[in-house]
Amino acid sequence: MRASFLTSLAMARIAVGGVINHSLPELNNLSSLYTLTAYTLNDCTHNGLKVNNLNLFQAKVGQYCPFTGNQSYFCPNGTDMAFGGTLTPIVLVPGGQDLYVNVDGTIAITVQHSHSIPPGAWWNYYGWTWTALPVIQSPLHDCPLNNPEYNCEPPTGFWNFQAPNAMVGGVKACPNKYQPSVTSLYAVTPDFNRTDCIGLAGLGTHNYTGPSPPVWAY
Repeated sequence: MRASFLTSLAMARIAVGGVINHSLPELNNLSSLYTLTAYTLNDCTHNGLKVNNLNLFQAKVGQYCPFTGNQSYFCPNGTDMAFGGTLTPIVLVPGGQDLYVNVDGTIAITVQHSHSIPPGAWWNYYGWTWTALPVIQSPLHDCPLNNPEYNCEPPTGFWNFQAPNAMVGGVKACPNKYQPSVTSLYAVTPDFNRTDCIGLAGLGTHNYTGPSPPVWAY
């Protein structure tokens, strides 16, 4: 009886010790440039879709470059939209560009040579929070590896949005208000009232290894 009790006690200590000493998974960091994808584990159609020009279902980034003809070699030849820090667009244009969220939830980038945003809009350093994901993850479920619109590598983490002092937040994929056939990204703000959108868990981040900067301007 005593031996059985001691054995049970030892096993309990091992079990408790195992829980206490169980190491947490190693998490990624956001120390390098990165690209974005739609992050939504319960939706295989949208999960892993590349974000280019703040749109989904777009295999390659589009850019504006003022150089043409025999000067076109000044234009970068990147294929993916890239960011650094807190969603700062990586571009060649002098002065750079900024990402912002408009009051209606539109996510946009400032025009070249201007750092002006609409009244009430939020700069990229307001409202966005990055969550790190484990270094070791399972592959994306049912991700179409041969479709260039997708990045099927597991994300290093994901961004989500909640405006300062707001009771609502999130990121959604919606028909573009100017081109309904295009799917664009929107942030959920207090004034966001779209009902024709797909909810996302966030915007996945992936280490960027292409030309830097990838474009002259967005």
